[in-house]
This record gives sequence, structure tokens and C-alpha cells, in this order.
Amino acid sequence: MASVKFREKNLIEEFLEMGGGYVLNFSDRTFSDFFREFDVDINEATYMEGHSGSKANRMRSFLEREPDRLVGKVLQELVEYAETYRPGHQRVEDCRSIATRLQASLPVSIKPQSALNVQQGVTHKRITARPIEIFFSYAHEDEALMNEIRLQLVVRERLGEIVKWHDRMIPAGDEWRTLIDNRIEGAQVILLFMSPHFLASRYCYEIEGQIALRRHRDGTARVIPVVLRACDWTITPFGELQALPRDGKPITQWPDRDQASLDIARGIMECIL
Repeated sequence: MASVKFREKNLIEEFLEMGGGYVLNFSDRTFSDFFREFDVDINEATYMEGHSGSKANRMRSFLEREPDRLVGKVLQELVEYAETYRPGHQRVEDCRSIATRLQASLPVSIKPQSALNVQQGVTHKRITARPIEIFFSYAHEDEALMNEIRLQLVVRERLGEIVKWHDRMIPAGDEWRTLIDNRIEGAQVILLFMSPHFLASRYCYEIEGQIALRRHRDGTARVIPVVLRACDWTITPFGELQALPRDGKPITQWPDRDQASLDIARGIMECIL
């Protein structure tokens, strides 16, 4: 039985537009096909008991009866599906957070000391809960470069290994500062996109960067500098961290930018999987 709280159920129902007995824009056939991808027959009697059998009621039965991890996977896929035709819903990030929490609800297994990574006197445990949330800290002037790396991680997200978050995902009308603070404090991996623009940005350097360093030193997050453009980042407090791509060579100096962004994406996954 999923541990979906009362408030979370209301958020999910609003996001999935379940008020009239429907779920998003699914027909009965496509609703069944969607759940079949998760080896779930949503038309089974167990999901039909005690109500009319509408798509919304079957969805409610599924939320009540199934384990956290399965519910989280289904909810995550529903979020991504809804975003393909109805982007920017005010509850999308709430539902993503619920999906992430449910999928990470199993006990986290800790590997023995020999398998731990030690850097600058900080012990980091291997991240075993899935999906892993990755926070992107970047200056908006570097958004195009950041997106090249983000796209190289899309397949990993589809596989359920990671969830990416950056400030362009903030819905209109939300309190951006509170939402950013919550996401950077909760992320398991923080990417710092190094460039002259990042170092010049008070918010990136003094706020997001300092939160990242604190969490790195506490051993509660993996922090990875990603060097986008040539800059004197190694003399900053971030210089103590191992960077990507290889040898800290800025992505703009690679002859093949696609290869550079792929090298970064692979380096990120090697650090955390």
C-alpha cells in the first residue's frame, strides 16, 4: 500500500484532472495500454471494487493498493506524459517530488567502507536510492551549453535512474527562491556549471555555490563542477572539487561539443551509479 498522504492525493488528483472521472486525456483503451507497460492490468477486479469503475476511481484504487515504488514509477511517467501535451501545469513539480519520494522510499543500502569514495577528507556513500535527483546550478547566459549536457542525460531519466531539476522548470506564479532552496537542499547531486558568468553571478556563486559546498562537506550531496567556459574557477572554493569534463578542459574548447557533453554526462553517471 502506497504511503501517499492526504494532501498529496489532492495534488495528484488536480494534476491528473480526475474530478470528472477521467485521467488526463486517456481513453479506456489507452489507459489500459499505459498501465500494461508496468505489468498492471488496471481493469482487474481489485481496482474495480466498491465504485463505478471510472478511470479516476481505478486510479484511486491503484494509489491506495500498490507499493510506493510502483506508484512512484507510474506517477513519474504520467507527469512526463502530461508535459508532452500540457506543459507547465502548476502542480507538475509537486507531483514530480511525490514520485521521487515514493521511488526512494525503500531502505538505502550502504556499501562497506572499501567501496566509499573519499575526497578532501569528506566521506561520500554510494547513492543507491533511485531515482537520483540532480540539481543544475548555472548562469542563464550559459543556458544553451547547460542544455547540451542536459540532453545527454535524457535517456538516463527515461530509464528511471535520475530526475533532473533546474530553475526553468519553476511554474509561473510560484515563489522561485523558496522552490530553488528546497530543491538544492534535497538533491543528491549538484552540478555547478563553471563560467565567467557563474562566477560573476552573486546568486550562483554566493548562494547556490555555498549551499553546495556545505552539503559536500557534510557528506550529504555529491557536488561536481562542470567547466563550460575558460575561467579562473580553480582559485575559488570550488577548486577543491574534481571537475568534468576530463582534465577540466572547458566544453567550448573541445573540437566536438557533442563529444564533450557526452563525456560529462558519462562522468556524472560514473560518479553516482
